[in-house]
Amino acid sequence: MSFNKFLFIFLIACFLLFSAANVFAQTGIKASPLRIEELVEPGQVLTKSVKITNISNSPNIFYVYLMDFKARGEGGEAMLFPAGSEDGPFLASWIDAPKEGINFAPGEEKQIPITFRVPEETGPGGYYGAIVFGPQPPKVDPEEGAIVALTHQVGVLTLFHVLGDVIEEARIRQFATDKGFYSTPFEVNFLTRVENLSNVHIKPIGVIEIKNTFGRQVAAIPVNQAGANVLPNSIRRFENSWQEESGFGRYTASLVLNFGTPAHQGGMGVKTISAQRSFWIIPWKIVIPIFLILIFIAALFVLFLKVYKGKAIKKALREAGLGQVKYVRKYQGPSPGIYFGLIVAIILFLVLLIGLVIFFLFFA
Repeated sequence: MSFNKFLFIFLIACFLLFSAANVFAQTGIKASPLRIEELVEPGQVLTKSVKITNISNSPNIFYVYLMDFKARGEGGEAMLFPAGSEDGPFLASWIDAPKEGINFAPGEEKQIPITFRVPEETGPGGYYGAIVFGPQPPKVDPEEGAIVALTHQVGVLTLFHVLGDVIEEARIRQFATDKGFYSTPFEVNFLTRVENLSNVHIKPIGVIEIKNTFGRQVAAIPVNQAGANVLPNSIRRFENSWQEESGFGRYTASLVLNFGTPAHQGGMGVKTISAQRSFWIIPWKIVIPIFLILIFIAALFVLFLKVYKGKAIKKALREAGLGQVKYVRKYQGPSPGIYFGLIVAIILFLVLLIGLVIFFLFFA
């Protein structure tokens, strides 16, 4: 390839990269808050505002697009789709928002008023929608009818709890650790899957309490501290971890989650669900040497029994006059009492060693 061709291709690539960066800079947008949650009553009219910022260095015109949404998967993803395209507990039709484009200067921010009109005939439960801001409508998959991506756009999720005789029920579908046995240092990864059986979204918040073999609490891990929601008839997963340098024995992890709307806020009260999981922590670098010492003690004890038994038999034969010793060794070796004392000393030393290890692991 000649130098002129290389230079031409290089200039074309730089131009494309500059153009793409310029397009992105021209469509930068930010919204706050990204989620609106409200307790409302049928017939209520509520006005909120969303702060929209043009974070680009060019003027822009942003439009408001109303969407419905539902849960997608177990990771908290929201599936957006055009308002009214599906039946369900959706609220895009309740929203009054600016229908004309809104002009923004470079770096300008504005408070955009959004009005929600809850229909009188609305039943109790959860209702969901999304307000999308951007220079153009979101791309929609023609087959699934769902939003493919919010390119150069930003969405604000709206979750409304219409008061009344709602159903607030949930269960823990799974509470597990990634393994049953750990060495030291260790990292225990917890997986919690919560299924919402309600007709309204819930916010399960709680803690994982970890206790050692002696029932002493060694850790407390908050779950869903950010306050993520679980939509009706869906499952959401939460992941937590616990790391330490040392540990020993069987541990029990107790999960306790609270959810529900307090009675003073018009709800059915706070409810609790729980689950337990046990696992083991074995410091092999300590256990293996102790195990080898035990094997050595066992072998020494067997040898002692053999020596003691042989001497006892010979002594009994001599006393009964049934046997005659052919020869007598000049050195008969230590007496059985010395062997026994040595074994007792080793066992006491081993018990002391194990006690010290347990003390430093659990109480130090």
